[in-house]
Order: sequence, then structure tokens, then C-alpha cells
Amino acid sequence: MTAIPEFDGCHVVKRLRQGPIADVYHAIQQPLGRPVLIKALSSSILPSSPFAATLEREARLLAELHHPNILHVHDFVRRDDRLWLVLEYVDGWTIDELIEKQVELSPYAVAAIALEVARALEHAHLHAVIHRDVRPNNIVVSKRGTVKLLNFAVAVDERLPMVPELLDGTTGAGGPAYMSPEQILGEPPDPRSDLFSLGIVTYELLTHRRPFPDDAARSATQRIRHDPPVPLARLAPNIPPALDRIVQRCLEKLPSDRFGSSAELVAALLEFLRQAGPKSSQQVLGQALVNAGLSAQAPSLDADAPLGLQSSARPSHFGRAVRGLLLAFGLVVLGGGAIQYMAGQQGARRHTRHTHTRLELVPKSVAQLRVVATPWAHVVVDGQRVATTPFAHAIPLEAGIHYVRLEHPNAPVERRTVELVAGETVLLDVKMEIAPEAAASAAALFPPPGAASAAPAASVDDSP
Repeated sequence: MTAIPEFDGCHVVKRLRQGPIADVYHAIQQPLGRPVLIKALSSSILPSSPFAATLEREARLLAELHHPNILHVHDFVRRDDRLWLVLEYVDGWTIDELIEKQVELSPYAVAAIALEVARALEHAHLHAVIHRDVRPNNIVVSKRGTVKLLNFAVAVDERLPMVPELLDGTTGAGGPAYMSPEQILGEPPDPRSDLFSLGIVTYELLTHRRPFPDDAARSATQRIRHDPPVPLARLAPNIPPALDRIVQRCLEKLPSDRFGSSAELVAALLEFLRQAGPKSSQQVLGQALVNAGLSAQAPSLDADAPLGLQSSARPSHFGRAVRGLLLAFGLVVLGGGAIQYMAGQQGARRHTRHTHTRLELVPKSVAQLRVVATPWAHVVVDGQRVATTPFAHAIPLEAGIHYVRLEHPNAPVERRTVELVAGETVLLDVKMEIAPEAAASAAALFPPPGAASAAPAASVDDSP
């Protein structure tokens, strides 16, 4: 048994993990009495080795990422032939520990975990950092119901040198089970790869099995690249279809078929979690831990902001749209002059062509577009994917001309040009012309109408 080393100003409680490059310890920082994690360079690695530089690199990354869902770095220490990080300590369990304990979490609790990890990824991606190693042992849930993403050792930041090959995401000790198809093929890092990995983790939390198992019949890398996952509805019939569609979209083979960004995933999870009532994700998850017998008391009702008002690295599209609508309503209530102004605006048609590259979901002049597609379709407005039908909400847009594209893997693309007037709602009802053989196959595999889980089969990457 290797002796426990000493670290300046810290009393080591126990060793938590040993790895080929670094070891992790639970310690108490003196004289503050603060519990911390220490991530120290393994004694088998020389400080002059390029692998040693990965600790300093990770410290620099974490020092720039100030977010409540990312593990905070307190200090980076270099002493002669030793290096270590002093990190925030979280009293709780990693996701793989929860899975090993066979902890049953409700779909809403699992979605709460996914939401907090997605928020961490959104913040990292905004800072040009791609995690590349989202897996159960790199996500920790505290006894209070908070969630932290950790271990940025193999993260990519174009401003910093790449990590050595041993620590690269394709050859790391964690293996390929949570990698995206493009990672396995060695393609350039993409933020949407993190969403694929998070989809695998979420799937596993919901079903207690991986969507792409590694067995004698077929390797995990082959399944990730070529096989669609078993539909969640088959393994866990109690999963709401909306959450099923979110997970399936994360697990699309092609990055372009997934959520366009982590911000879009955050918005979709928020929309789903609002069905649980006016609670924060911490309250939803904290209560789930109490129900599972892992925690004594859930966070109080006002221990955190309401779900719809929780802060993120930037506001979600849906959150900004709701605030825009509330602002418009407030202006109407303020006085007759505002009412007359808004009424005048409702009759004005905007014929200006949209030249911006990003769809504006905080319009100055609000109109609504409601989309119905049979059986279902991805909705693309002015070149930006907005949602996948069916969804109950109308899409808030700026008054004027918009170009709508409806996409289904087994049907021709349907294109429509719509002209919206401020204050009005336009219904776009389109039937997708599904090929007969594809419709029969989809009906056999995915009986529930509108289930988007049929989509992955059409986007399998068959490249060698």
C-alpha cells in the first residue's frame, strides 16, 4: 500500500482514487478547517514529463470557468518534484456510484441532473472549452441536490497546448463507452460531442444500462458508430415522451442532427422540468435523494431560485422569449397610450427580409408561429433549428417574413414561407410524405405517435 503523502497546509483524510497520472485525496485545509479535494501528480510521473503539465493546464482551465456546476479550483501548488491542485470538495456521490447502488431516480430527477450538467457545458462551451470526457465518474451529486462537472484533464481549449496522447479522450483510461461517433473516428473536437456523451449518461441513469453496450457480439465503438439505441420506452415505459425525445436527439449519430448547442439542450430540459411544478432542479433532485434514503432532508422551497428563473451562463431562448412577452404585456397594462401604440403596431406588416445569421427569439414586435407536423418533424426557422414536433408552445418571432423548413429522415423536406403580423398567431399544419416502407418500419419499432426516437436510425454513420 502506497504511503499517504503530505501536502502543505492540508491534512489528508483518505485517498479517494489512484490513476496513472494523478491521485485524488480528501483533505482538510488548515487553518480554515475547509474540506477540499487534492489532485496530485502520481509519484510515478516525473515533474519534467509532459504529462505533469496536464495538471497545470487543468488548473488554468478551471480558473477561467466560474460556474456553480463546475468544480472550483482553490489553488495550484508546485513544490520541487511535486505538483497538486486544491479543489472544491463535494459531499455526495458520483453518478457511477448512484448507478452501482441501483438508486431509482424519477425521470424528473434524472432530467434535473442532465440540466445542471448541460448548464456547466454551456458555460464551458461559451469559453471555447470542450470537456470531451462527460461520463458518470466525472459528475458528482451532493447530498443537498447540487450537481458538479469535474475532471477537465482532457478538455480542449484552442488557446492551450493539447494533452499528451495517453490522456487523449480516444485512449484514456475511461475507454470509449461514452464517446461520440466523431470522437471515435478522431475528428476535430466539437461541442456537440459533449451532448452525445451526456445523452449516454442520461440514458443510463433512466434505464441502468448503457445504450451502446460492449459485449462479445459487438464492441461499444461499433454500436456507437452504427447502431441506434434501444428505445427508452421499451426499457422504462414510465419515461415521459418529451424526455425520451430529448435523450434520443442527444444520441443522434451526426452532430448536425443533435441539439445545435448546449444552450438549446438547457432550454429543452427546462421546458420539460417545468411540468414538475415551480421547483428548482436542486429541490427536485434533493427530494429524490430523500426518497431514495440517501439524504435526510431535501432543500427548502426557497433554498434556490424557482426553476424557470435559475441563472445560467446566458438566458435560454425560451426564457428570453417569455420575458419578452411579459414585458410586452406590462407595456399594454401601463396605460391607454401604450395600448394604442401596440394596437397600431399590430396592423403594421413588416416586409423586411431577415439578414441576421441567428434567429432572434427576443423580438421587438412579437408574433407567434404554431407548427403541427404529421407524424413529426424537426422545425428550422431562418436556418436555425428551433424544436422538434410535437410541442405545445408557439414559437415567438419577430413580425415579418420567415422561412420555415420541416425535416424528417424518411420524407422530403417541406419548405414554407410565412408572413407574420405583430400580435397574431399563424398555424402551419404540414403532413410529411413518409415513404410507405419507412412508415411501416417506424410503426413496428416505435408505436407511440410522434416519437422522435425513430430518427437516429436514418443518421447512422456508415463510414469505414
